[in-house]
Amino acid sequence: MSHHYSGPNIGFPRRDARLDLTDLYAFPKPGDPDKSILIMNVHPSVGLNPPGPTIREPFAPEARYELKIDTDGDAVANISYEMRFSFDRARGTRGAGW
Repeated sequence: MSHHYSGPNIGFPRRDARLDLTDLYAFPKPGDPDKSILIMNVHPSVGLNPPGPTIREPFAPEARYELKIDTDGDAVANISYEMRFSFDRARGTRGAGW
């Protein structure tokens, strides 16, 4: 599954490329079909509208990235993962909070 919030004549959410969910991959864990693996990509390196490079910071520390998963087909999330990211400019390190 993949979804892009940006595109021609659309732009980034709140005009911030770091908020653009570019891809979401979900697949069963090899060797353990009762578990799943989720991979989320955000922040394209190049924007379409306006064209050109986006900012260097990959995540918005003030944003909440959330994945909601419906496990029983009733269109209501049964599982939710929330992530927030930080960047320590002095140390040049990134961190994630779950």
